[in-house]
Amino acid sequence: MTVDPPTPPDALFRDGGEMGALTRAFDWSSTPLGPVSAWPAALRTSVQLMLSSRQPMYLAWTGELIAMYNDAYRPILGADRHPDALGRRTADIFGQDGYPGLEPVFDAALRGESAAFENLLVPLERHGVLEESYFDVSYTPVTVEQQVEGVFSTVTETTERVLSARRTRTLAALTTALLGATDPGLITQVAVDAAEHNPHDLPCLWLSVPDGSGGHVVRDAGLRGDQAAFWSQASHAWPQATEEQVVAVDGLNAGPWPEPVTRLMVLPLTSSGSARPPGVLVVGLNPRRPLDDTYRDFLHQFCGQLTSALHTARLAIDLHRRNAELDARNRALEAVEEWTRDLTVELSPNDLIGRAQERLGSLIRLDVAVYYEREGERWFVQRMLGEYGNAGLQREHERGLLHATTGNLRIPSETGQPYYQDVYDAATDHLEPHMTHVTATAMVPLRTSRGVRGIFGLAVFGRVGWSEVDRTVIETVGRSLSLALDRTEQVDALARERERLARQAEALASANEELEAFTYSVSHDLRTPVRHIRGFNDLLRRSVGPSLDAKASRYLHVVDEAAERMNTLIDAMLDLSRTSRQPLRAGVVDLGALVASVRAEVEVDALDRPVTWQLAPLPLVTGDHDLLRQVTLNLLSNALKYTRGQPETVIEVWAEERPHEWAVFVRDNGVGFDPRYQDKLFGVFQRLHRAEDFEGTGVGLANVRRIVTRHGGQVSAQGRPGEGATFGFTLPRVH
Repeated sequence: MTVDPPTPPDALFRDGGEMGALTRAFDWSSTPLGPVSAWPAALRTSVQLMLSSRQPMYLAWTGELIAMYNDAYRPILGADRHPDALGRRTADIFGQDGYPGLEPVFDAALRGESAAFENLLVPLERHGVLEESYFDVSYTPVTVEQQVEGVFSTVTETTERVLSARRTRTLAALTTALLGATDPGLITQVAVDAAEHNPHDLPCLWLSVPDGSGGHVVRDAGLRGDQAAFWSQASHAWPQATEEQVVAVDGLNAGPWPEPVTRLMVLPLTSSGSARPPGVLVVGLNPRRPLDDTYRDFLHQFCGQLTSALHTARLAIDLHRRNAELDARNRALEAVEEWTRDLTVELSPNDLIGRAQERLGSLIRLDVAVYYEREGERWFVQRMLGEYGNAGLQREHERGLLHATTGNLRIPSETGQPYYQDVYDAATDHLEPHMTHVTATAMVPLRTSRGVRGIFGLAVFGRVGWSEVDRTVIETVGRSLSLALDRTEQVDALARERERLARQAEALASANEELEAFTYSVSHDLRTPVRHIRGFNDLLRRSVGPSLDAKASRYLHVVDEAAERMNTLIDAMLDLSRTSRQPLRAGVVDLGALVASVRAEVEVDALDRPVTWQLAPLPLVTGDHDLLRQVTLNLLSNALKYTRGQPETVIEVWAEERPHEWAVFVRDNGVGFDPRYQDKLFGVFQRLHRAEDFEGTGVGLANVRRIVTRHGGQVSAQGRPGEGATFGFTLPRVH
């Protein structure tokens, strides 16, 4: 029989990280384990396995359970115990917290019994306090020559998992119980029930919320006997709390732990849009858990659900309170609906106001309804239903009421808001002797798009006050009357505008017709003198014959060239005139085929230089084929013209699809232009380059703009000197 040689010490601790180094340096000869060189193979194997593992592991050796552990186990011990726990008895390490509960498990393991536990509660003192902690843990006996010499334990802390599941169950139960709850008393009882089902996280609770009738609903949970009086003694300041706070208290016997509750968290039940919290929640904090982010989040969610439910309850109470008023308003609005239908009939402003006065008189109790309009500094009656009730008051109205001193008219006209006097104040209008019979007034400004048109005044004799229903009816009729008057004004203004535009259109059409006829006539009339110039130039050249010297010949040549340019300009003017007069013949146009055809035509003039064409796929559009061909011909011929002199000409043509239009672009690498003058490019006879450098009439791009505009599109140009130019146009998409 051969015995494996012992593992060298360096190999035993090599992969153990910090704990490997600490274990190697520890004086094991002072412990029941003895020096490392004397360790049995089972101990060496267990130590090597433990130190190299990333799983938290704990090894307790001999009957005294001498402790060894790996790096992953250190957080379980915490800074209070690590590294002093190494080489100590397990009972000495955990004697004050976890060991008393686990001692039977270790004893069973030393007898050779394995064990495994899931979410095992093991109280541990960490960070100076005893914490509620949970673990998945297994215990395996380690034997040497059929004798149990130690206990090997794998550990996974599950505290956060257990706490999260417990708190999630509480919130889910709270959510379910609050569904449909609209009574503050029921909502507070649900919160108390939740605390009683989770005494670990909510060991005690106090809750105060408004009951909707000026009082409060107050409930508490968790404290019994004499300590229940704590709530009434300490709670007087909490309803005023507006900010979250943690307060210290003398020990309260609440919850499942023997340790008392020493901290309370005060949480205002604040809803969005509320200036003050509708209530306050006070929760005792678990004495065995720190108030970390997860615990705080749980309490915030608990508080948030209560706040939301209380907000809903408050809305339900408000809704119930308004039901009677809404029923009354609905009955009144049914009558107003009939009035609104009246407004669909075409009536004059005076008749509309009369209908409104009659309708209001049938809906609410009125003694007089008066409509005023302002003329200068005085207000005059334009329409009236009822009687003044006083001869002096009638005379004052016939003279006109001064704007500056008649508050009942001045205030609503300046503020644009209805002005009610539930009890009429005679000093408002400085008409004291004549207004003794008036007891309440309502003045509604009638606003149109031009401003306040007039004041719709109502008054009653012998009673005071305007109810909410009265005000709703008055303001509804006032708004609809304002809309009707505004519509009448706009219809009148639109009719006048249409008449003006019709006259302008007629004059413009006549002017355009005369201008086009003039352009056409002038273009034709100019040909005769140009023809005479060229003819007499030829006669002069022939009559002089061979005796014509070089200088005179050059002069005659310049005259010929000028006449030719004049003919070109005349042709351009005729083209421009025809473009304006020619009717559009809309149809489907294949821009790709059109560009290919024009390219074949224009590139004949550029066979002596390299030209690269980059043509992207182009769409089918709706337009006049011949006119769009003129657009394409102008843009492509310009691109060839203004790239003359470049080592290599590059011309790009592409289209972009937009929501309501196609945009087509032609880009070249030619001489470009100064962008400051791009607005002049599409004007008639506008040129940005010298005629000596580039021939042309200055009409082509003007023709492009006119054609594109007639198609409902727009033209554009971008460029810089020496960097080429990009010309584009848009065409509407037909869906």
